[in-house]
Amino acid sequence: MFLVLHFILDKDAFGFRGYIIRRAFKANFKLESQNVIEKSISETLPESGDVSIYIHFPFCRSLCPACPYVRYLYDGSLVEKYVEAIKMEISLYGKLLKDRGINISDIHVGGGTPSLLNPQQYKEILNCLSEFFNLKGDLDYGIEANPNDINEDYLFKLRDAGVNKLSIGVQSFNDSNLKMLGRIHNSNDNVKAIENALKVDFKLVNIDMMYFLPNQSLNDWINDVKMATEFNVMQITLYPLLIVHYRPMYRLMMSGKMPKQPEKKMFNVMYAEAMKILRERGFLPIRYYSFSRTSKEYSTVEREMVGPLIAFGSGGMGFTGGCEYVNTCFPAEYIKTVNGGRFPIAGLRMVDVRERAIRYVQERLGALKLSFQDFKNTFNEDFHSLIGKTGLKYSLYIDRLLGNIKIHSWGIELTEKGMFARNWSGWAFVLLVPCGIVEKYLAEPWPKNVTVP
Repeated sequence: MFLVLHFILDKDAFGFRGYIIRRAFKANFKLESQNVIEKSISETLPESGDVSIYIHFPFCRSLCPACPYVRYLYDGSLVEKYVEAIKMEISLYGKLLKDRGINISDIHVGGGTPSLLNPQQYKEILNCLSEFFNLKGDLDYGIEANPNDINEDYLFKLRDAGVNKLSIGVQSFNDSNLKMLGRIHNSNDNVKAIENALKVDFKLVNIDMMYFLPNQSLNDWINDVKMATEFNVMQITLYPLLIVHYRPMYRLMMSGKMPKQPEKKMFNVMYAEAMKILRERGFLPIRYYSFSRTSKEYSTVEREMVGPLIAFGSGGMGFTGGCEYVNTCFPAEYIKTVNGGRFPIAGLRMVDVRERAIRYVQERLGALKLSFQDFKNTFNEDFHSLIGKTGLKYSLYIDRLLGNIKIHSWGIELTEKGMFARNWSGWAFVLLVPCGIVEKYLAEPWPKNVTVP
């Protein structure tokens, strides 16, 4: 008799790639004094250029069993206090960075379920930001939305409040898949939400689609992707179902109470089929996981990786370009700390120029191309000179040998084969690093030290 083990797409599923990430990347966050926090942010944020804003809204009407992000059950009275705390935190940064002439180019609100906030609250947040910072005329203001929250009236009011980009968490058009994921919307809600969003003058509407689900067949996934392309949305983003050990779905899978994910080989097959369909229907890759009908995109990845990004809210993660920080993941602690006039940063670490360069390269290759001239403009040093001082040079050499990248006189380009490799290693990094940070900061509000992976 043989024991059949479930395949689970968790932090231990990536073999050699996971080993490389663990060896090559270490991040140590420390609980610092307010003086150190203020000095680190002020001195590392660039004196000029655009800055992005990320706001984390960690509340949901129901808790999906696999969601790896910082999220809690919705509590109306707590949410009111939370929004006021967001504005207070904005004012703390505004006072710290006054007279710097900072230009905000884009704002993204993630969660949780940001569409639980009403449009007036989004207007208030925008007005608060404008009190302390310069808002660019072509400002992007995007939020993530659940399909069952966004009726036509809500969306028009949202647009009037200044929100001009929308990412809808469709995930699947298969009701059994949605139920398994713990979603409280159904396929009809998806269709209505997309149709309503397309009636509004948003700059961009993106829909998220999820694959590698328990019991999901290849045909199920193909039908989902084809359905997604039937609408006149600009962008479709593909996510595999990632399994983290600190959420219920991992325990359900390990105990056999949840069906297994598809066989490991299906990961690439599903990705390949989706790419084929999307390309045939006019969606070209702008990142290895994101496909668009235009050059525009809904994404916070660039600023998260290369900065400068100021993050607000409980569980928000910011990166000035010189320091990376994590806000406490406990909303009550966040509110109390901010209302006391203190930055709610539970962990901070400094990032040197070599790591910044590595992050830049990885982010640009995630977006399929890297320009040597853009690299030099960013770091004031030749690409080969600076990257030659890091271990990344060996990784790039191997990727070139394997045919994952092509190196040209102008820069580096990800190949078709490289997109598959990046789709595997990219999600390995997400599970080991960002999800690793969330797991450890959910254990206690103010840990003295946290190291990932």
